[in-house]
Amino acid sequence: MLQAINSSDNSRSFQAQGTKKTSEVVFQNNLEVNENDEQTKNVVINGIEYNSEDVERWDSYIKDLHPTFLAFGIVATEGFGTAAVPAGTTSIHFYEFCSMLERGEVISAENTRSNNINYENAYWEDRLRLATYENEQSDIIKSQKILDIINQCYELGMMTKNNSLILPDELSKIHLVKKYEEQQSILTKTVIQNLDEQKQNLNQLYNSKRIISAYQNSI
Repeated sequence: MLQAINSSDNSRSFQAQGTKKTSEVVFQNNLEVNENDEQTKNVVINGIEYNSEDVERWDSYIKDLHPTFLAFGIVATEGFGTAAVPAGTTSIHFYEFCSMLERGEVISAENTRSNNINYENAYWEDRLRLATYENEQSDIIKSQKILDIINQCYELGMMTKNNSLILPDELSKIHLVKKYEEQQSILTKTVIQNLDEQKQNLNQLYNSKRIISAYQNSI
């Protein structure tokens, strides 16, 4: 059974019983409530603003040990202490994890290309049966729900080639690249639009001169 251990406001550690694995990944949790809007109170964590209703729902996931939270605990601690995820590494925040899943947008196309093989090589199904093993039997329903969420993480490119959850630094780079590409796209569209307008103006000027010239020649 997967459970949270040594929980506090600023960090959480997870232990998967049956797999003999304990990880100490520190989860970012710099929480701030934004009350500038009297009607909507948003929560800002690590510079990212979340809807308060979403946050309330996600907090209930933590309290109730929802499969989404259990899946997060597993993938966020996967590979901890290795070269891929050195000790002391900070994971993305749980709210950001939930937000990415619910938006359903591909985070990294590069990660999705090889994730089918990575997913199979991680033996998640067998490992989750062990992780949910209690009273001499596995909780098949719970393990399947967790497995579905982990599978979605792979489909959205949230998992790296090392079968670990994408780290904050890598995610920031991806966001910066996407922002740059969006700006370049807008700039390109603006340039093309300006060129089209200039072409149209020149055509109008050319046609007007031809009309005037033709009229003068006809006199």
